[in-house]
Amino acid sequence: MSFNRNIFLRPLALIIGFFTIMVLSACSFAPLYSGTNINTQSYEFSFDQANSRLEQIVYSELVAALGRSTNPDSRRVNIVVSSSNITPGSSSVGLSGKITVTDQITGDIIFSGTRTASATYISSEQLLTNQQAANEASERAARQLAQTIRLTLLGIAASITSP
Repeated sequence: MSFNRNIFLRPLALIIGFFTIMVLSACSFAPLYSGTNINTQSYEFSFDQANSRLEQIVYSELVAALGRSTNPDSRRVNIVVSSSNITPGSSSVGLSGKITVTDQITGDIIFSGTRTASATYISSEQLLTNQQAANEASERAARQLAQTIRLTLLGIAASITSP
């Protein structure tokens, strides 16, 4: 009678595989900065209406990140986006956003400041291509400006709620 290794190794491999699957099935992966906790906090900001396409992009990004409050006593955010020459050169776009946060209960200005963002693009000899590239760079700069303003508004909300 000889010792056959396959008779013992196959069941052992199945048992080890079964326990490995059971152990790994108990693990779960969740993104660090998303989930149910990120959108449940209300920051109580209401936003003014956009007056331009770039302001619309900024407001849309902010509403998606922070939500829009329906509370009439929420803090009112007004943003005016304009071109700025933050980056010199013919293949760059600079935007400036003037932010005003007002307490609607007292009418006091909580915060007033300016944030900037820029984006570059590759220019060519075709005018239409240059215009499209400049428009796309403006939209990228508006999204970057919205992220900067979002961080500013989070800082304002944290400083107001903390004692």
